[in-house]
Amino acid sequence: MSAARMLTSRMANAHNDGALADIVKQHINELNEIHVSTAANKLAKLTARRHTRTLSKSQRDSVLLLLDERLRGFKIICARPIANLLWSYAKLGYDGNHSMVHYLSDQVPTVVNDFMPQALANTVWAWATMGHQPSAHALAALERRMLACVDDFNSQHLANTVWAWATMGYQPSAAMLAALERRMLACVDDFIPQTLANTVWAWATMGHKPSAAALAALERRMLACVDDFKPQHLANTVWAWATMGHQPSADALAALERRILACVDDFNSQDLANTVWAWATMRYQPSADALAALECRMVACVDDFKPQELANTVWAWATMRHQPSARALAALERRMLACVDDFEPQHLANTVWAWATMRHQPSAKVLDALERRMLACVDAFKPQDLSNTVWAVAMLMNNIESDKITMDQNVLDQLLHQLEATEFSTLEEQHFQQIFQAHHMLGDRFKPSAALLDQAREVWAKSLASGVSSSSQSSLEKEVAACLDRLSITYDVEALTEDGMHRIDMLVRGRIDDGGERLLAIECDGPTHFLQASDGTYRIGGSTYARNCDLRKLGLDVLCVAWHEWTMLPKDERDAYFIRELQGRGIVV
Repeated sequence: MSAARMLTSRMANAHNDGALADIVKQHINELNEIHVSTAANKLAKLTARRHTRTLSKSQRDSVLLLLDERLRGFKIICARPIANLLWSYAKLGYDGNHSMVHYLSDQVPTVVNDFMPQALANTVWAWATMGHQPSAHALAALERRMLACVDDFNSQHLANTVWAWATMGYQPSAAMLAALERRMLACVDDFIPQTLANTVWAWATMGHKPSAAALAALERRMLACVDDFKPQHLANTVWAWATMGHQPSADALAALERRILACVDDFNSQDLANTVWAWATMRYQPSADALAALECRMVACVDDFKPQELANTVWAWATMRHQPSARALAALERRMLACVDDFEPQHLANTVWAWATMRHQPSAKVLDALERRMLACVDAFKPQDLSNTVWAVAMLMNNIESDKITMDQNVLDQLLHQLEATEFSTLEEQHFQQIFQAHHMLGDRFKPSAALLDQAREVWAKSLASGVSSSSQSSLEKEVAACLDRLSITYDVEALTEDGMHRIDMLVRGRIDDGGERLLAIECDGPTHFLQASDGTYRIGGSTYARNCDLRKLGLDVLCVAWHEWTMLPKDERDAYFIRELQGRGIVV
């Protein structure tokens, strides 16, 4: 064996970092580029293990400085040492702006045609890990080389490459993405949970929607190894599906939910928040057991939640129409108080929107903190945040049965000021509807300009008109109408209230004993009108509660036919149910 190879072998077999440092110092002037690469690679691996780490940070840095100085003496460095050194620097915690990272990265285009798949994948992985922004020339050169040898990539090379691009915010060409997809399909059975999760996470982060064939192949592979998925893999997978707008199969969702239940105690705050956010975004309704388990885990690690995770969690619960326990809501409030000054406008808007949807009454202390934070960052609110917030504030102030919530008028004034400064063309129909409803509930406390209010009123009226058609009737409405018809009860369908705020599913004009008429609003309320707790109980949602209050203020009696109660009634008892309800209100049947 040559002296050079013997030196490489000695460094590769060093039993700890101290022994390696001695070899480097003794032979520094004899080292070639392979030696330097081997030394850095070995140092990274020895440093990562406690039992082989004996050097202090300053001692380790002095060894690296020697290697860096030696490296700069070489005119050309080959492809493999460049990739190995960059990988080693990433493992050793180098910053992406380190001079040696720039020095090596700038040499990539010169030797790019010698890069093999592992070296390519390691290079982009190292750049992403260190936060290094390579030149456009280097990125383009690496991409060209990848296209030339993509058929030799294995599953880890593929996953590491797309993960790195996504982390760096780099957008590869369509041809490159298509080639990687094609290669992924060819070796999908070699993917393990981490590479599966990293791949779909990367696609979603890059805004890339892969082909149906690629998504189906990854789903099949996931089903084959789902019992090996760890919490982060599970959370990243459902997050990616939701972000891409992909609707996975029922089998895939059920398998992931089963695995989540099996390892829920290992979920961290980000895993929890990403999972429930993804379920809500996909309109997937998990089992009560799954929601209860995630809720319990959330309470256990609530002190680790960041503002975005807190806001995403309550937003997801409200969107899924899940009613969390009082204990869970209290825990989130406590945590929110601890980090409220880090809440961004979207976090604030999503939080109060969720509370309003759930009809949750936050403590006065929490409301004060939120008001203070809103005023501090009101200039940064986007149109959607503004409309969501004013709607939610109006709901919170009107939707509580016990003590009424009050808000600082200055908050409402500042939110309205920002709305008025917004280009109305950037507001969507939903935003105008929220603004109009907030004005309706708050009155003089929230008075938009004539221009804004007129446009909001027009959108509100348009939304009410668009819902009027026999074909839009739900099965529940049709069944209720059939009962009323059998009982010869007169009613109007989709009747508009006198203030133009609501359309009533069925407005009964009932005859009473003295010959007069009694108006009864019958609302057929499906699943979206309620929140369901893990114990199976139901609670009416914020918008529906506000609607009922409005109708009663107009002097109408209100009968809500809840879908979950209606479906439990035997069909031959439904007429009798209506007879009881109508007679109980003095209407002659």
